Amino acid sequence: MSGFIAIVNSNAETVDRVTLENLTAALYFRGPDAQQVWTDGPAGLGHALLRTTNEAHYENQPASLDNEVWITGCIRIDAREELVRELGLHRGIRLDHTPDSHLVLRAYEAWGERCPEHLLGDFAFAIWDRRKQTLFCARDRFGMRQLAYAQRGDTLIVSNSIDCIRQHPLVSDRLCDEAICDFLLFGDSRWGSRSRTAFSDIETLEPAHCFSMAKGSKRTWRYWEIPGDVPILRYRRDAEYVEHFSDILRVSVNDRIRTQDICVYLSGGMDSSSIAATVCDLNRERSQPIGLHAATVIYDSIHPNDERIFVEALSAHLGLQTHHIDADRYPLVSQPAPTTLPLEIYQPQLWLDLHRYAMQKSRVVLTGDGGDEIMAFTSVTEALKDVSVPAALACMFRLKRIYGSYPPLGTGLKKAAKSVFRQPAGFNVPYPYPAWIKSDMEERFDLKSRWVQTWSNAPGNPQHHNPRIYDSVQTPDWNTDDKYMNSGFTLPEERSPFLDPRIVNFMVSLPALPWLFNKHILRTSMAGKLPGNVVLRPKTLLGFIHDSLIKTSDHRKLDNWNPVDGLEDYIELSKLPTLHAGSAAGAESYVNLRPFMLNQWLRDLAMGGG
Repeated sequence: MSGFIAIVNSNAETVDRVTLENLTAALYFRGPDAQQVWTDGPAGLGHALLRTTNEAHYENQPASLDNEVWITGCIRIDAREELVRELGLHRGIRLDHTPDSHLVLRAYEAWGERCPEHLLGDFAFAIWDRRKQTLFCARDRFGMRQLAYAQRGDTLIVSNSIDCIRQHPLVSDRLCDEAICDFLLFGDSRWGSRSRTAFSDIETLEPAHCFSMAKGSKRTWRYWEIPGDVPILRYRRDAEYVEHFSDILRVSVNDRIRTQDICVYLSGGMDSSSIAATVCDLNRERSQPIGLHAATVIYDSIHPNDERIFVEALSAHLGLQTHHIDADRYPLVSQPAPTTLPLEIYQPQLWLDLHRYAMQKSRVVLTGDGGDEIMAFTSVTEALKDVSVPAALACMFRLKRIYGSYPPLGTGLKKAAKSVFRQPAGFNVPYPYPAWIKSDMEERFDLKSRWVQTWSNAPGNPQHHNPRIYDSVQTPDWNTDDKYMNSGFTLPEERSPFLDPRIVNFMVSLPALPWLFNKHILRTSMAGKLPGNVVLRPKTLLGFIHDSLIKTSDHRKLDNWNPVDGLEDYIELSKLPTLHAGSAAGAESYVNLRPFMLNQWLRDLAMGGG
C-alpha cells in the first residue's frame, strides 16, 4: 500500500525539503511506482505510490485540483458512483479516469472537515489547506489504514508509517513503558489505548477520527460509530434476509476488486471461503474476469489438523489453484523481522513468505478478517429482547437439527459454576497473571488492578440489538499496513470485505436468532456455492500452535537466550520459568512466551529497525 508523509511547522518556519525528501525515500518499499514531494512554506507533503486499482494509473500525489488544497494519503474509496451522485458530479466526471484522491478532494471541497462522514472505504490522508493554513487528517471507520503522528515542539509529522516518523531528527526512539507493559500483560501493546504506540513520541489517530491543526492548535473528534438506534430488521421470509445479506456482500467484495488480479488468503473455514466464492460469482458476470489466486498456510506434522482436507475440497469446488505454504518448515522465531510494535508472531518468516507469494500474483489480497466479529452471537437470553419465547424455542430446535448443538442460553450458570470451583466469584480469567513483571512497573501503572478490571468487565453494549458485534468489531486493531518496519519487499494491500460499514449496519439490525448463531446467515447464503462439508463445518480453533512450536524448537534457543539491554526494565529475569523444559502448556506457556518475544523485538529493533 502507498506510503505518505506530511510535515507542518506551526511557527511558519519553512519545511526542510531535504528532510522531507529523505523521509519520502524511506517509504520506497511501500510505494515503488513513484515518489514525489511538494512544499509550500511551513507545509510539506510526500508520497510513495503503489498502484492497487485501475484508476490509480491516473494517480499523482501529492495532488491538488486548484493549487490551494493539497492531499497525500493511502486511499481507496468505495461506493464511488454513489459518492459522485451525492457530489452532483455524475455528469461531469469520468470515474474510470478519476483516482480516489481526487474524490476526497472533491468531498473536502463540498463538505470541508465533515467530508469523512460521506466516505466509505479504507483510507488515511492528510490535507493541507493553504487558504486556512490548516492541516486536516482523517482515518477510515475501522482503522484499516494507519495514521500516526508526532508533535515535537512546533513541528507536526504525520505518516502511515511509524518507522518513517521515527527517522525524523526531532523524534526519539524512547519506548512507551505503558505500551510495553500492556503487551506483557495482554499480548497487545495497544490494549489500554488505541492511540498509543510502542514509542513515546508517536501516537496514532484512532479509527473513525479526524484531527485538524491550525496555528499550533490541534482538535480531534470522532466522525462515526456503529449506530445504536438501528431498528430490528423484519422480513416475512427467511429468503429475504439471505438475499439482502448476499447483495451487500457482493457489493462490498466488488468494491475491493478494482484491479486485474486478486489473491485470497484462504482457509478451510467459512469467512475467507465465502469471499473467494463471491469473487467467483462476480467473475461469471464479467466480460473480462479478473485473475483469482489463492494461498493458504498448512500445518501437517508440527501441529496436525484437518485444514488441508477442507482447503482442497474448497479449491476443487471453486476451480482454484491454491498455493500451499508448508508451515512445518518454519521454526519458532527463526529469522528476525523488525516490526513497529512487539507482536505475538511466532513464525514471522512464514507470514513474510505468504505475503511475498501473494505479491507475485497480485498487489491486492482479500481476507476473511472480521467475519467472526460482525457475526458475533451473544446468547438466547439477549436475543429474547427481539423475539418471543415460542419463536426462540423454534429457532433453537431448528438450529440444533442443522448444527448439532443449541445456541448458548446466556443464563450465566455455567460461568458461575466455574467461578465457584476455579475462580473468585464473578471473576473468570482466560490467562494467568504473569508473575515475572517488574514490580516497579507493576506499581507505576497499577497493572494488577487493570488486569482484574479487564477480565471482570462484562462485554457488550446493551444499547445495541446485537451487543457483542459492537465490542467485537471495534476492539481489535485491524490495521495491517504498518506492522513491518521494512520487510525488504513491497507488501500487498490487504482488504477485508466483512469490515464494511454497509455490512456492519446490516448485522446490527439483524435478528440474532437464528441468523448470528454459528454464522447461520453466512452459511445459508453460501449453500450450493461452497462444498457441503465446508458449509456445515463447525467453528474450529487451531489451538495453541505455540506449544507445538516449543516442543519442536531447539531448547537452547528457548531456555538459554541472552536478555538484551532494556529488558530488565520490564522483567524480573530471576522469575522467568523455562519454556522448552518446563511443564507449563496452553494458556500458561502462551503468557510465558511474551518476555522471549519482547526480547526478540528489542533485538530486532536495535539490529534492523533503529
